[in-house]
Amino acid sequence: MLALAERRRRRMFPEPRNGAHQYMQNLRGANTNTLFIAYTVCHGIVGQETPGVYNNPSTVVFTFNGTRRPEHFIEYFHFQKATIQHIDPALIRRVTQWMLEDFRANRGIFPDFIVVLRDHVREGMHDTVEDLEFKAFKESITAYKEATEDTANWVPRLAFGLAPWRQEHTEPLVYLFQNDDNVFVTNDEFQQLIVSMFITIRINTTRYSVMEPLWAAENTATLWTKLFPSYATFTAARNRPLPRIANSEQYDFDTISLQFHLDPE
Repeated sequence: MLALAERRRRRMFPEPRNGAHQYMQNLRGANTNTLFIAYTVCHGIVGQETPGVYNNPSTVVFTFNGTRRPEHFIEYFHFQKATIQHIDPALIRRVTQWMLEDFRANRGIFPDFIVVLRDHVREGMHDTVEDLEFKAFKESITAYKEATEDTANWVPRLAFGLAPWRQEHTEPLVYLFQNDDNVFVTNDEFQQLIVSMFITIRINTTRYSVMEPLWAAENTATLWTKLFPSYATFTAARNRPLPRIANSEQYDFDTISLQFHLDPE
């Protein structure tokens, strides 16, 4: 687990970062600490070559500000079956525990606020995201609090934002979807946070204004969904075939994901 944590911590992005942390401190006081989590999924191709076998995975990516510098984001990505339209709640629960532990280990404190932003939600999936994914975050935070010492007085306030599906590299429209803990008193406060998280990125000769944590998640998810078949071929050629589920041709995506982060070679 320590090796995995260290592997994830090394995946830091360079400057510049966004101003979300500073905005939340201006909004809620100079000592405010906020954990920002942005996550998305890029769906793989559901092929029909072998019935019941789906070896072109979807890629789920989480980015979060879990380093000593609260304006910096790091990432973790994980593969899952392309037949799953939502993000596996078990994966969310597991990664949320890691993110909370990284935050506490690096800052020496617990977050006062946790703001979760889900990108690329297709029409008709809003209820599923709320009922399965957002619920998984809440369950994991509760479980972490119950299992961790010195959390008796820790009551983080949660907010969830949602961005509908859009074309790649286009500006997300982010809605404040759940705000039961009144992290934001008004919708304008949330929208101002979103504005503070925007930067301009140049790709070749084209400029895109996108929310930076969502851009990072989208970019990595798209990249690995496209690269995975080549990665599988590469490992097989080196006589290191990817693990499969017992007595099956189906790749074991959970094991592959963990193995990749522990042993990227």
